[in-house]
Amino acid sequence: LKTKWEELDYHVNDDWNCGFDHELYWQKEWMDRTFIFLRGLRDEFESIRSQILNCDETLGIEEVYARVEFEEQRRQ
Repeated sequence: LKTKWEELDYHVNDDWNCGFDHELYWQKEWMDRTFIFLRGLRDEFESIRSQILNCDETLGIEEVYARVEFEEQRRQ
């Protein structure tokens, strides 16, 4: 998955007028990637997906992945 994101990053035009634009873009990009990751989970992870999506705070992709991985290990 990381390799795929790196391939997409290569094609991003990051010629920004100010650093704030760049920061906002990447915040949105990682939020989109988080939703793509969650959407791609098997149905057996519906409960953890719902918990993450109903969270009051916006979680980073690392935290989301860690929670899903923990749930997967718990089930084994």
